[in-house]
Amino acid sequence: MKIAQKDEDNMSKKNVTDALHIFYELNAAFSDAYWETNDINQKDRFFAMKSILQDELDELHKLSLQDHIYPYEPMNPSLLQLSDKLRALLPELNKYIYRQQTANQFAEIIPGVCELFES
Repeated sequence: MKIAQKDEDNMSKKNVTDALHIFYELNAAFSDAYWETNDINQKDRFFAMKSILQDELDELHKLSLQDHIYPYEPMNPSLLQLSDKLRALLPELNKYIYRQQTANQFAEIIPGVCELFES
């Protein structure tokens, strides 16, 4: 029974390729939010989150293509900060993100990103 549970966990766990796709979408959303706001504090917030994400992407890009099939594990410890920031942003999307399309993009992406950090 434990073996079946372990196999099920491995099947549900996202691999490096999955993480890259999710992170590319999140990176694009950060860029959109950054350029759409006029508030300097929000620009700083989105830039800081995008910088944390970019550090992780830089590390993932160092992996060979053959490694992309392996389960994803965060490489940068500061990703936990990003996860916390995203969780705090989710209920307040409309307060900080003015364009509805960008808010919808974040609403769709954030749960998947947080799932990556929990698995």
